[in-house]
Formats: sequence, structure tokens, C-alpha cells
Amino acid sequence: MKNGAKRLAKFMDLTADGLLDAEAQELLTGLKSRLYATSKKILNLHCVELNRGSIDPKRKEHAEYLDSICQQFISQMTTRIKEDEEEFDWVVEEARQHTIMAAELSKSLQGRDGLLGKICLAMWESSPVHHSPLVVHGAAGMGKTILLCKLAQEMQGVLEAKAVLVIRLLAANHPQRPSINHILHSVCLQVCLACGLAPHPLLSVSSHLELQRLFQNLLEEVSQQGNTLLLILDSLEQLADQHQAHQLRWLPTDVPPNVHLLVSMETTSELFASTRLRLGAAGNLFEVERLSRDEGQQIMESHLQAAQRTLTREQKDAVLQSFHASGSPLHLQLILSAAKHWTSFTPTTQLLLGSSSEEVMSQLLLKLEEKHGKELVGGALGCIVLARRGLMEAELRDVMSLDDDVISEVYRYSLPPTPSLIRIQGNETGCDNRAKTIQHVENARC
Repeated sequence: MKNGAKRLAKFMDLTADGLLDAEAQELLTGLKSRLYATSKKILNLHCVELNRGSIDPKRKEHAEYLDSICQQFISQMTTRIKEDEEEFDWVVEEARQHTIMAAELSKSLQGRDGLLGKICLAMWESSPVHHSPLVVHGAAGMGKTILLCKLAQEMQGVLEAKAVLVIRLLAANHPQRPSINHILHSVCLQVCLACGLAPHPLLSVSSHLELQRLFQNLLEEVSQQGNTLLLILDSLEQLADQHQAHQLRWLPTDVPPNVHLLVSMETTSELFASTRLRLGAAGNLFEVERLSRDEGQQIMESHLQAAQRTLTREQKDAVLQSFHASGSPLHLQLILSAAKHWTSFTPTTQLLLGSSSEEVMSQLLLKLEEKHGKELVGGALGCIVLARRGLMEAELRDVMSLDDDVISEVYRYSLPPTPSLIRIQGNETGCDNRAKTIQHVENARC
């Protein structure tokens, strides 16, 4: 072949003498064999005879070879793209659910303007420099979750338009407790997708220490790119105590510029003690304190106006007196939910009032038991608590219909609708149990 050595030199290894390098060819053949044996799913073997040491698209067999290579490339890339999309679908769905919950919860915040202003100012001042995380703490039921949800909405208008919001409400699936590894993995993937960064290839199989380093390195990378990130982790006490998560070694004490990390926890929790030890005197701690009587009165008036209801002066005084004992927004919310069913002539002795949220819930459950029976109420609440993703009303009735004690109590005073169909009548539980109790349980999680 004319000029064969020159043409072969373009495609094959030659020795200094211009001869074919046998050792290199042997190594290349071995590499091809190993790749083909281990990657048959993504590799196809193509054999084609060269024309004068090269490919000539004008020849039919060469054109078919090139077309086959292109179709194979397109097919494999399409498959990989679909796999990547499916791989990240769960992260997108999780982020969407938490964002929707946060937007809905933020609508119910009333008051706390002073505390919101302090936190926003602290974030604004710390934005261009390294700083510590912001910690929001308070007693259970003081409204920490709603406050952070409202803060997320407010800060989106203050920060740059391209700012990325990542929020996780860790009590959303209570009583299930998320693991810290899942949270770090989920947050890292969402940040990568939102900021256009390539996820680390070992992110899904990393150990806890590796995830911790990847998380902190990712925050630095986002900051160096000039992106603005707002990361909110609510109710850290809900984390499963795996990998010593409650000792907060995974929480960075030095947050880079343009990255804002906010966390919330109960003041009496082990996490808050760990936080104070890690952050020291330089920590940005913000306490959600109890509401005053005047703030409670404003919330009560706004709530009654929205519900198009009113109370007598004696009933209002009784509500405020009961609420003042705790100063808890959750406590007041429970009382006002019960107040929707009061009449102007309902005596104060029959009002569902208590000095705490727990006492109000206990009175509510006792009233439901008196009306519907202990077996029915206990069975319904037990099923709701045990259900991992909730139950539809029809499903709840079907499950409870299998309990002989519940059936006996329900039909103590009324016969089944048909002899062949034993089911709990819908009006026995209906809106009374569902709207009151389930809503209170959901509110209690916040």
C-alpha cells in the first residue's frame, strides 16, 4: 500500500524504526477485551475494513458504519439522560412538597414582626463575610416552624432574584424521624441542581463523614461561584439519633459569604445545648418568646373575623385568661378552633379551656369519647398515627370495621344499614372527629 506506514501512524503505535509496535497492540487488545467484557450493556463491537487506511463516507459499508455509530450514541445518551432525570425525581418531589408546605404555613403567622426584623437584619449584615449559622429556638408550640416559613418568604424578596431557597421541615412526617444522611444527601442534590453544579459521583454511597465533608465543600463552592443560598432546616430535634446527629458535628460553625444557614430547635433539647457549646458566645441565637396578652387578643380578633364569628365579652376574657397562662400560639389556636362551635349562650363552664396545649387536647379527646365512645375515638386516632402516609376516610372506615370492639360500640344503639354489610356509618365520625382531631394533630406538629 502506497504511503502505508504514514497512514498507519495516524491510527496505530509504531516503533522508532517505523514498524508496528507489537507490545502496544497487545496492551490495546487486552484493554478492548476487558472493556467489552465488563461493559457489554453500553458497548457494541463494530468491524469495518478501512479504505486506504481511513473511512470513506462515500462507500456504502462505511456510511452504514457511521450511521450505526451515530444511532448508538444517540440511543445511549437518551437513555442516560432519562436515567439521570429519574434518579433526581425524588429530590425534586421532596423539595416541591416542603416548599408548598412552607408557603401554606407562612400565611398563618401573625405578629413576630420585631423578631423577623432582627433575623433579617442579621442575615443582611453577615451576607458578605464568613459567619456562624443562625439558630432559632424556643419552647414547643411557640411557632418556630411558621416563623421560619414566613422568613423564607420574606427573604426571597430581599435577596437577589437568583437566590436559591432550600427548606426542610423535619417534623413533616412525624412520628417518622429522618436520618441526617438522607437530609444531607437530599440538600446537596437540590443545591447542585438549582445552582447548575455537577453532583459528586459518590454522593449516594458516601459514608456519614464523607457526606459531611461534601456538604461543607458544596457550601464553599456555591459561595465562590457568587450564588446566594438560603438553607433552612426546621426542628432539628426530629432527626433520628444516628451518626450522633444530635451532637451537631455535621453543622458547620463557619458559613461562607452569600450562604445563609438557619436552623430551629427546642430550647430544652439536647441539640440546643450542643449548639451553644459549638458556637459559643459568637453564635447568632434568636429566641421565640411567649406572646403577650395584647398579641393574643389581636390574633383572636383576626381569627374570628376571618371565620365570620364572634364571642361574648365573657367568652373572650375566658379565652385570653387561659391563653395568658402559656403564651403559646398553638395553645391559642386550639382554643379558637374549639370556639368556632360555641354559641352565645354556651356557659363558660362548658368551654374547652386549659392552661396548656396538652390540657386542651385532653379535654377535646375526652369530649369526643363521650360523644362517640372510647373504642371508636381510640381506634380512629390509632390508625391515623400508625398510617405512614395518612388514610382516606373510606380506608379508615374499612380498617376500623375489622375491629369487633369498635363495631360493637358503634352499633350499640343503631343497627347496620344492611345485614350483609358491616361498616361504620360515616356520620358517626364524620367531620366532627376528622376536622377537629386530625387538624389539631397536624397543628401540633408545627
